[in-house]
Amino acid sequence: MIQLAKKKISQKKNPNPNEIELHDLWNRLNTKGLFQNKSVSLSFLLPGEGKFLLMVKGEGKSQKPNLGIYSIQNPNTMLGENENIISLPSTIRFHADLYSLRQDVGAIVRFSPPWSSKLHYLDHALPLVFDEQCRQLGAPVRQLPLGQNGNLIASENLLSGANGFLLGEEVVITSVTREKAIYNCELIEKCAKAYLLAIATGGTVKQIPWFVRFIAKSRLLKDEKKAMDFYKRGERPTGFKAY
Repeated sequence: MIQLAKKKISQKKNPNPNEIELHDLWNRLNTKGLFQNKSVSLSFLLPGEGKFLLMVKGEGKSQKPNLGIYSIQNPNTMLGENENIISLPSTIRFHADLYSLRQDVGAIVRFSPPWSSKLHYLDHALPLVFDEQCRQLGAPVRQLPLGQNGNLIASENLLSGANGFLLGEEVVITSVTREKAIYNCELIEKCAKAYLLAIATGGTVKQIPWFVRFIAKSRLLKDEKKAMDFYKRGERPTGFKAY
């Protein structure tokens, strides 16, 4: 389905590199089994344009993805005649709100992967128990609060620089660059699987020591400040070290 859409894009005289890159990431995550035929939305910030490119798919095998470009400050959330994704308006608003509140973010993934989507059953947040989890996700994975109108609230956890959240049964991943998005999606899934299996045995799971968490979070905040400076200049961030 997505491969066919990608083929059509590549046949254009001047293919849009942002759309091609979005399709590539979508296909990689889907191939890894992280979408599970559930509702999925994936977006990229378009630096210097005040807009984001968003791909959305409703729940079910027969659902086709919808691709569009929306303004962050004034997103058009009206459903078109050929759009059959009922949740599309609220999804557009959610991505717009998140980009508005977190100006260091360059990519957002909202999905329901096999393991981390089960974290909502816990009576506590997923704690920081792995070093890379501290370095890249930055904080325990908690629910994002929404307002009465479904708007995203500027919670302390969201504004702390964290990059992994829950939204009901869904998982929300953010990243400073598009390249880091797939890593963060895989990371939260691996951490959730290991933690859930560990506590299922009845054993005790300890957090990473506080000084390790402090150093890792400081480095993450430095990366996010660097990315935000790039985006404020209308540029795509470069110079980040590979994992």
